[in-house]
Amino acid sequence: MSKTANPGELNTLVSFIKIVRENDEESYSQERKVNVFGENALVPTKWVNAHGTEAFTALQLSLREPATITCRYSPLITETCLVYRKGDDDPFEIISIDNVEQRNEWLEIKVQRRVPAR
Repeated sequence: MSKTANPGELNTLVSFIKIVRENDEESYSQERKVNVFGENALVPTKWVNAHGTEAFTALQLSLREPATITCRYSPLITETCLVYRKGDDDPFEIISIDNVEQRNEWLEIKVQRRVPAR
């Protein structure tokens, strides 16, 4: 297998949050943040910030703080999830997800810092 992580490398804890839109009793749309693994659940990941030629490519594409996350496979993680590092209040958005070699063992996730619209 080409892309893996040793247990000692899975040292960054993150939560995967999905935005759920619901209507309240007066039919007003409400947004609620839900952790896909359960309340307060944290997932151990390998977090690598962009560096070298990958950093220059990110600058050309106007990506904000790009990084690559490697974690165990879960079908609950989708491109609509937001990623929060433990202790960090600003989320990252998922750019792409790679199910490594389609073996359902590892996910390699490309993320960038989410910036609110101006």
